[in-house]
Amino acid sequence: MARANPMSQCDLLLDAGFQDLILLPDSDAYTKREASYWAATARLQPSCIIQPRTSEDVSRIVKVLANADGPVAVRSGGHTQWPGSNNVHGGVTIDLGLMTDVSYDAQSNLALVQPGSRWGDVYKKLLDHSVCVAGGRDGNVGIGGFLTGGGLSYHAGLYGLACDTVANFEIVVASGDVVHANATSNSDLWTALKGGSGNFGIVTRFDMHAFPAQDVWGGIRVATRQEGDKLARSMVDFTNNVEKNPEDAYILIYTYGPDSPDILVPHAVIDTSGVANASAFSEIQKIPVIVNDVKERSVANLVDSYLGPGNQQVIWFSLTFRNDVEVIKKAADMHDELVDELKVLMPGDFTTQCLFQPMPTVFAQRSVERGGNVLGLDKVKENALLWLLTGSTKTPEQHAIMRDKLDSFAATLKEFAHAKNLNVDWQYLNYVDQTQNPLKSYGEDNVEFIRKVAAKYDPSAMFQKKVVSGWKISAVDA
Repeated sequence: MARANPMSQCDLLLDAGFQDLILLPDSDAYTKREASYWAATARLQPSCIIQPRTSEDVSRIVKVLANADGPVAVRSGGHTQWPGSNNVHGGVTIDLGLMTDVSYDAQSNLALVQPGSRWGDVYKKLLDHSVCVAGGRDGNVGIGGFLTGGGLSYHAGLYGLACDTVANFEIVVASGDVVHANATSNSDLWTALKGGSGNFGIVTRFDMHAFPAQDVWGGIRVATRQEGDKLARSMVDFTNNVEKNPEDAYILIYTYGPDSPDILVPHAVIDTSGVANASAFSEIQKIPVIVNDVKERSVANLVDSYLGPGNQQVIWFSLTFRNDVEVIKKAADMHDELVDELKVLMPGDFTTQCLFQPMPTVFAQRSVERGGNVLGLDKVKENALLWLLTGSTKTPEQHAIMRDKLDSFAATLKEFAHAKNLNVDWQYLNYVDQTQNPLKSYGEDNVEFIRKVAAKYDPSAMFQKKVVSGWKISAVDA
């Protein structure tokens, strides 16, 4: 029976023989591991951290914690920014960071990826086998949350979201059993894991369809703010043509940071087939820039070249809009005003990004072709734009100011979009703030499906009541 004190979970794990896997708060290893979270906002104070090395370790840990009092969190890469998403205060954090194996099975053409890796490392290891997978676009991003949240990759036009390229999930469910979920075995769980977050268990391996590795042509161009309207139009035009150019990807960012006195407009252009000066970017390349880092390179080089700066107090908000230039221009103008306000409140000590990227209907078409997922994007019948607003600061006091400003920004832009009939009622789980409700945006059918699958594989509701990290289907209104 669990002992009723804050260390009871950790005591039980120690008693079960996990001494070599546990980090306690008075150790340097614990301090270093907490400091390794990408966002300072995600760093909490668990009573202990346990680092399994195998799926068998995870199974035993789950069985022990199922009978202990206290909350549990699960960490894969630790890149999600909001507090509680991948960590816990006063409970146990199951940290998968030692599970970093990446291998390739040539017979099945599957890459077998454990959840503790980062995408930059995955791409490098797979290059040894001359293959690649559809994964993250920042080399520091982790595996587990990215794939169970959908996963936007540079290859989405060809293969759908990254979760749609997972052929098999190895997952430890609440009973401690190690289960395989794929198109022929536990297929309901396979579908639900593609976008359903941490409602079903702890994924210990992702078996992903691979494709031949080849260099891409791409990188970042940086324009001045005065080119923003032309770039806004280029985003709308590009999004409407993704189906014709599925090998190409484009991201547009209005940004301010301490390294520049002015707002700049960096934009990423990538042709995943390696074609230099691809025709999809012909109009974009006519727009003058002050920096041009577009070249032939490996995917591993690309994702490690533009790492998001860490160790900051971070807040993100995300919404989806119809593919219309008016909403991009409105957001960019609002971002100008935001930066002016923040310069007064915290001079030179913050970074903001107002980012747009394509969400064309072809992404969902590719998903359906590959077996479908629970994201609900197939219900969006017109090309859309995914919007992300970010703010990074140095101190919690600045973070409180930034949160207030960004929350107001998101609400105002949503009202504008509703008034102009430009809103799309869908949220990308991996970008949203903790106050948003991404699972509900998947639609009633998908919510009910996730709820049924969660109840089937977790009848005790351990991953609803005890495991507090991730997005919970039990928190979505019935």
